Amino acid sequence: MGISFEGSFVALTTPFDTRGRIDVKALQALVHWHVEQGSDGIICSGTTGEASTLSDADRKKVLEVCVNAAEKQIWVVAGTGTSDTKQTVRLTQMAQKVGADGCLVVAPYYNKPSQKGCILHYQAVSCVELPFIVYNNPGRSVIQLQPETIAEIALLPFASALKESTNDPTFLRKIRELTSLPILAGEDSLTLEMIKEGASGAVSVIGNAIPRQWKRMIQAARAGKWKLAKEYMNRYQPLIRALGKETNPVGIKAVLAKMGRCKLKLRLPLTNPETAVQEEINRELILLGLPMLYRPVASSESV
Repeated sequence: MGISFEGSFVALTTPFDTRGRIDVKALQALVHWHVEQGSDGIICSGTTGEASTLSDADRKKVLEVCVNAAEKQIWVVAGTGTSDTKQTVRLTQMAQKVGADGCLVVAPYYNKPSQKGCILHYQAVSCVELPFIVYNNPGRSVIQLQPETIAEIALLPFASALKESTNDPTFLRKIRELTSLPILAGEDSLTLEMIKEGASGAVSVIGNAIPRQWKRMIQAARAGKWKLAKEYMNRYQPLIRALGKETNPVGIKAVLAKMGRCKLKLRLPLTNPETAVQEEINRELILLGLPMLYRPVASSESV
């Protein structure tokens, strides 16, 4: 059965040990936890996984750990998008060989290609024959994929979903008019509104900390239980806002460290949260009772 891009996908963090190496045991534990909590899938080596600081060998190791730990119980998607088409294709080929169920490919960032260049970029990716999510995030990649461009990419073989992080309901409606490609919300604070506009699920950051609760919110929204879904959103919006005061994944790693799921270790140029932000995050965690819910996971010998 092919991968289904709907429901609750979590943009997984990459745990590091004190020396900045991949913490294999903590990563395995995170994957096992998401299986237990009922997440529909995980996306490794994306923005939240600090992909821009991972070597190709790191990406392969992270994916191998995730695929083996998931044991086919949840979908495993690999972030393979870069600003270089050839490298993106190589990483996508690697993901296919390792056993990923699909890949997430962000619009090629920094070098600001034309819309035609973006279409050709995804055309090259489609040749690998691995289901891929088109990722439109102009805040990170500088360029914005236009609805007409997305509709053309959607016609490519193996184009399977769109992760949309544009804060514009009109833009989303236009995409839905042009293509039936499943849409995943890419911003936690907008997830409910995007599902109201027809999104089939979400790729979340907050799901790292509250996977079961966030899935319930998504399920309620998809079932049209708007009051219940809104209650979930209202409960977790203060924490989402606090996380947004630092560049992702700084905030969510602070949360997971407080919960004992990984160390508060980031690779430069990312650094630990400012004291005021850390204090705000801690206050929200205490109000939600999150630090007390889980026992710490021991670190392992890392690679």
